[in-house]
Amino acid sequence: MAIVIELLRHGLALPAAPGGDGERPLSPAGERAITRLAERLARTGWQPDRVFSSPLRRALDTARILSRAARVQVRVEMLHELGPEAQPGDVIEALARQGVSGGQVLLVGHMPLLGRLAARLTHHEKAFAPGTLVRIQCPDGLERGTGEEVCTLDPGDV
Repeated sequence: MAIVIELLRHGLALPAAPGGDGERPLSPAGERAITRLAERLARTGWQPDRVFSSPLRRALDTARILSRAARVQVRVEMLHELGPEAQPGDVIEALARQGVSGGQVLLVGHMPLLGRLAARLTHHEKAFAPGTLVRIQCPDGLERGTGEEVCTLDPGDV
């Protein structure tokens, strides 16, 4: 079954936070960039079927700001396999356990995981600056190498 996967690296975060790396919040510039991205997506009628985020604060904040500003109709779901130490196969397996087999799905996470996941889906590794969204069409589901990158939006584009 066909699926569109959108990979979004969290917005620009502050360099340190009490509580360690997992508690780093977005910077004010990061929040503004994600809000601008959301507004741009909202103008196109963008409505993902599911939204998943890493459990780290900067990713969850990114997913929540984007969803709220774009008026997304589904809630943000936490997916531990989107954490920075995970592997692409972990994400694919977790999505299957969540019943994801088609539609349009947003994944909010970190580098290098997102670059590796893009490589698994398209055979082309991708660098993601903070706040970059990459849309990959996968006509045969999440099979290795069958996806095609169809859109990249980085913070400078919005």
